[in-house]
Amino acid sequence: MFTLTKRAIAAVRGAGEIRREERAIAGHAGAVVWAIASVSVIAMALTLPAEQVHRQVLVAMGLGGCVWAALSGPLLDYRRRPDWLIHLSTLAGVASIAVAIALSGGGRSPAWACFFYVVVYAAYFFKPRVAAAYFLACVAADAIALMGGAAGRGAGGTAMLVIAAPAFIVLGVAIVVGKRFLFRVRRQAERLAAEQGALRRVATAVVSGEAADRFYQLVAVEAGQLLAAGGAAILRLEPDSQARILGAWAQSDNHHYGVGDTFAVAPDSGLARGLADARPIRVEQVASESSLGRLGYGSSLVAPIQVDARVWGFLAVASVGTSIFEAEHERRLTEFADLISAAVTNIEDRAALTAQAATDALTRVANHRAFYERLAADVARARRHGSPLSVAIIDVDRFKLVNDAGGHEAGDEMLVRVAQCLSSATRAEDMLARVGGDEFAWILPETTGEAAIGAVERARIAMAQTPAGLPRVTLSVGICDTRHTSDPTELVRLADRALYSSKEHGRDQVRLYTPASTDELAAT
Repeated sequence: MFTLTKRAIAAVRGAGEIRREERAIAGHAGAVVWAIASVSVIAMALTLPAEQVHRQVLVAMGLGGCVWAALSGPLLDYRRRPDWLIHLSTLAGVASIAVAIALSGGGRSPAWACFFYVVVYAAYFFKPRVAAAYFLACVAADAIALMGGAAGRGAGGTAMLVIAAPAFIVLGVAIVVGKRFLFRVRRQAERLAAEQGALRRVATAVVSGEAADRFYQLVAVEAGQLLAAGGAAILRLEPDSQARILGAWAQSDNHHYGVGDTFAVAPDSGLARGLADARPIRVEQVASESSLGRLGYGSSLVAPIQVDARVWGFLAVASVGTSIFEAEHERRLTEFADLISAAVTNIEDRAALTAQAATDALTRVANHRAFYERLAADVARARRHGSPLSVAIIDVDRFKLVNDAGGHEAGDEMLVRVAQCLSSATRAEDMLARVGGDEFAWILPETTGEAAIGAVERARIAMAQTPAGLPRVTLSVGICDTRHTSDPTELVRLADRALYSSKEHGRDQVRLYTPASTDELAAT
C-alpha cells in the first residue's frame, strides 16, 4: 500500500511538472493573468447594475487578486519555487472566477469569459493531460457558478454552459497542438544545430592538425553529448579479434573506460556479426557480467566506422538505464560515424605521411631529421627533471669493403641486418635512427653512460655473432651522456669523438666519452 501511494504521488508530481526553462515565465505569466482577471472583476462590479452584483464583495476579491499579482510576480523566484505553487495559484484563480460568476448574475454575468485566460494559460504551460484537467475544471466551475447564481438557473444558464464548454476545449486543444508542433520543430532544429556543431568542432580539429589522441577523445565527448548518453568511446579493431579504445568519455568516473584498454570481440557475438555486416547494433539490456554491465551501464548503441570500404572500428555510446536508445538515436549515431570515417581516414593518412617523412626508407628506423627533433625534446625533458640521458653513435666497421666486394645490394642488406639487430635491443622509450650512410644513433633516456655501455655492448655482441653463410659484421660505438653537456648538438659531437676513439683502438668495441679520451686523441 505504501509503495502504491509513493508511486501515485510520483506520477502526479511528474504529470504536474513544468519545463524548467518555462517555470519562471509561467509564474510571472500567472501573476499577469491574475492581474487582468482581477481588474476585469473590479470593472464589472462597478459597471453592472447594483441589483445584479454583490459589488463590495467583488471589489474586495478584485483588489485581493491585484495584491496577489503584485506580490507573486516581482517577489517570487519561480525558478527555485516548487511547481505546486503555480498549480495552487491557478486552481485558486479557477475557484475565484467561479465565485465571481455566482456573485455577478450567474448566466447573465460576463465574468465567465475570464475562464478563457485560464484555458490559454494552462494549455500553453502545462502538460497536455494536466491542461485537459484544467479545461474540465473550468467547465465544471462554470457549471456550478451558473447553477449557483440566481439568474443562472434555467435555459439561460444552460445555453451559456453549452457555448462555453466547447469553446474552452477547442481553444485549449488548438493551443496544445500548436505548441507541441512548435516544440517538435524546435527540437529538430536543436538536434540539427547540435549535430552541425559537433561536426564543425571535429572538422576544425582535423583541419588544425590536432593530435590523433586528442582528436579521438573529442569524438568520444561529442558522440556522448550528442546523444545525451552516460558514456561514449571510439574503438579501433585490431588483429586477433581485439578492440582498442582510442578515446573515451563518461559522465561519472565510476563508468569510465581507460584509453588504451583492449577487450575481445567474440567472433560469434552480436557485435561481431553487426560489424561484419557494417550495421549498427542496439542492445536494450546489456548483460550484467559483460564489460559494460560491470561498469554499471544498462543499454548500449554501436555504429561501425568504415575506412576504405572496411570496418576500421566503431563508435559506441552507453546509458545507465535500459531500453534508452531508439531508432532516432541509431540514425544520428550512424550518420555521425559515417562522417567521422572521413576524418579518421584523414588522420591515418596524415599519420602515415608523418611516419614516412620521419622514417629511413631502407632500414625502417627513424631518419636524421627525426633523430635530432627527438633528441632536442628528450634532452630538454632530462634537463627539466634532472635525469640522465645517453646517446650512442654506431658505425659499421669496414662498410666500404662490403660495398666494393658485393655491390650496393649487399651493403643495403647488411644495413637492414644491423638495424634489425639494434632495434631488437632497444626499449620502448629509446629511439634508433640512421643518421648517415652506415652510421646509426641510439637515444637512451633515463640512462647513464655506464648503463648505456651494457645495453649497447649486448647489441654489438649479438651483431658479431653472424649466422652461417652471411658476412661477419662488427660495430664501433661511442657514447656520451648529459653529465658532460646538455646541448644536443654537443652531445652528438662528443659521442662521435668517443666513436673515433673506438676506431683508433682497433674497432669492434664500445667506448664512453671522457675528457681524458679527448686529450688522448688530440695528442695523436
